[in-house]
Amino acid sequence: MKKKFRNGINQEDVVEVLRPSPIFAFASVFPLMAIAIISLFLAVIYLNLLIFVSLITILLASYRFLYINKIRYTLTKETITVRTGIIARRFDNLELFRVKDYIVSQSVFERIFGLMTVNLHTTDLSTVNLKLEGIPLSNVTEKIRDLVQEARLNNRIFEIN
Repeated sequence: MKKKFRNGINQEDVVEVLRPSPIFAFASVFPLMAIAIISLFLAVIYLNLLIFVSLITILLASYRFLYINKIRYTLTKETITVRTGIIARRFDNLELFRVKDYIVSQSVFERIFGLMTVNLHTTDLSTVNLKLEGIPLSNVTEKIRDLVQEARLNNRIFEIN
């Protein structure tokens, strides 16, 4: 019997599961944490009501950190499934034969920590651009390219320019 993930994907079909690095998640919430620390400092010195601003900012930063940490990109032979959400979950499926092009980019921060962002341009109406942000540097683009070619052959889809 085939084992399945919660979203119905067979474990045997999974090529790779990617997720954003915790370092990327921390860097994404760093500006909010800086605001929280500054408002806490100002609350101690000047106005005690700024403590509420600090607490709200810390809660927002914590939520954003958890949200980024819970993102999963599941690459199968036919699709890329993006799972997002903490309490309520959303699964967005992209058929690989719809991928037209991909761009790999690295900011200075990503280069320092060995991360990358893969931006997939597709013909899908609901997901024109799919960003796989903050994933560890790897050969995943070559896997995606090979799987896209295989999916196009299996579905008999030929690109005409």
